Amino acid sequence: MAAVIHLTGPSVRASPTGDASRVVVGTLAGTALGAIARLWMRLISDVPEFTWSGTIFIVAGFTIFGFAQSVAALARRRGWRPWLARAVRCVGVVGMLPLFVGAGAPMMPTVVGGGLAAWRHDWPKAARVVCLVLASLPIVVVGSQVVGDFGWSLHAFVGIVAMLAVYGAIVWATKATLVRPADPWPMRRLAIVAVIALVLVLLARVGVRST
Repeated sequence: MAAVIHLTGPSVRASPTGDASRVVVGTLAGTALGAIARLWMRLISDVPEFTWSGTIFIVAGFTIFGFAQSVAALARRRGWRPWLARAVRCVGVVGMLPLFVGAGAPMMPTVVGGGLAAWRHDWPKAARVVCLVLASLPIVVVGSQVVGDFGWSLHAFVGIVAMLAVYGAIVWATKATLVRPADPWPMRRLAIVAVIALVLVLLARVGVRST
């Protein structure tokens, strides 16, 4: 998604064709990352299975993610109006949710916590360290499971490196969504929105588990 997410530097005159191509490239990058993630899931499984339905579901989720982050990056790069930029950032957050359905749910702290630790340079250092610790916990758990299944082997090493690469790319792609907005809301309003969003996510996860 390097061709899509350019978040710094002076504004340039909008080009509808160029903007559309950036979103297309970002969306296709999400699709490619989804395919790589699917291969990684198969690599670390002690009973590898392959179904087209599962693969399509995973790749589609990553495609949505790539599209949403590309649009958020475009809004920030072009300096859209504050209300529209906020709406697009919300789209970026919603676009992350497909990554956390099913087997991807335990990795939510890695993506969200890692993204906040990486991109919220305006936050106190202690808060970013806490986010980093939370982001690291699923990595440690999954890594230990991989070693438990395959031992200290080349298979386990490749699986862990692939996990770090996949989720590193995901965290990198969330920059436009999670970085400090150009026109931030007051902290009280932001806290209320964050609590509401957290409740909605928890309710959504409960609903997924009950189906």
